[in-house]
Amino acid sequence: KRDYSKAIKLYSQALRLAPAGPSSHVYFSNRAAALCYLERYEEAELDSERALALNPEFDKAHARLGLSRYFLKDYHGAIEAYESALAYDPDNESNLRYLEKARSKLDQRRSKGRNRR
Repeated sequence: KRDYSKAIKLYSQALRLAPAGPSSHVYFSNRAAALCYLERYEEAELDSERALALNPEFDKAHARLGLSRYFLKDYHGAIEAYESALAYDPDNESNLRYLEKARSKLDQRRSKGRNRR
């Protein structure tokens, strides 16, 4: 069984030792993934952004930013993040699926807004 709380603690320890080290973008991104599993999406979004500040081309950080924003119901932000992830890894099936889900949710939201007028 995966222990996401323990993973978060270990990534946090590594980041305290080297907040901007050569692998720190991976630690931030992996901690974001663990935070998503625990449904701590605001923190996951922040860690994804931190990973991207260190390495703007890290596709997994873009994908985790997309996932956190999707579950925060920021569908426009999720779409942007998934499009960025796909620019670096165009054949990633999971990113393609979540991009379509985010577009669908945004379309639904826009349709509801039009129907209320």
